[in-house]
Amino acid sequence: MNEKVKRLAPTQEVLRELFLKSGNRCAFPGCHNLMMNERGDFIGQICHIEAAEEGGERFNPNMTNEERRSFDNLMLMCYEHHIVTNNVAEYPVSKLKKMKKDHEDKFSGIIQKMRNSIEDYGVTDNFTESKICRKLSDVMKYGCSDEENMENSQALNRILYKIIDVPIETRFLLSIMVSRSFSDRAGGCVVPLHEIESATCKDISYILQQIDILKRRGIISEPDADEYGCPFCLLHDDSETGWNYWNDIREFCKRVNIPVNEICVDLNFSLFD
Repeated sequence: MNEKVKRLAPTQEVLRELFLKSGNRCAFPGCHNLMMNERGDFIGQICHIEAAEEGGERFNPNMTNEERRSFDNLMLMCYEHHIVTNNVAEYPVSKLKKMKKDHEDKFSGIIQKMRNSIEDYGVTDNFTESKICRKLSDVMKYGCSDEENMENSQALNRILYKIIDVPIETRFLLSIMVSRSFSDRAGGCVVPLHEIESATCKDISYILQQIDILKRRGIISEPDADEYGCPFCLLHDDSETGWNYWNDIREFCKRVNIPVNEICVDLNFSLFD
């Protein structure tokens, strides 16, 4: 007897694979819209190639409910291209499957390396140091001399070298922490952990595991709680100068309109120059 058609939510394992192979980009050719923004909010669409329910685009009555929610039948797109591909005549099953494959193939080499070698979760040589951070000084209105800018670059590069061996998944979380941090009365950089938990849809045990990785590298403090019982961490300032660069990095990125990911994940510290 055939099972009753029922829409099933994708499993966490399928969602993880979809995000990993998407490169955080819409699968539609030429589209660069993000699936998750720098604050960790999911702004994309989980799209069925063959519809989850009767009456939907490209519905296949011969598929099981499990097959309809499987990785092979799902892809990530922005809202606009989700609507565009509802045109079944122009976007049949074969065309969408090719679109999905072509998009995911762009990232397959990276993923295979991650699966085959623990090294790729660690140290990376894909980074750029800051040489003389004049742009940071100009944007933040420091009024620094070139000598002072060079000293600031050295301080920034100290944090760069703490980050380069941090797993990329942890670097993504660090980026979200920086984006959602705020300055306290003493000038410290405060990370509100309940907000991070809500923004990432990750449970607190996962977040604490990632914090432990950052803690061991002297990037973040032990979690604490404020007078209202709300948990938080502090992003450490520079150990040699006492400069709390994290607040400045966050504000710099806002003012020049670049994602914090470009600093914390891509490790492009030349952006400060």
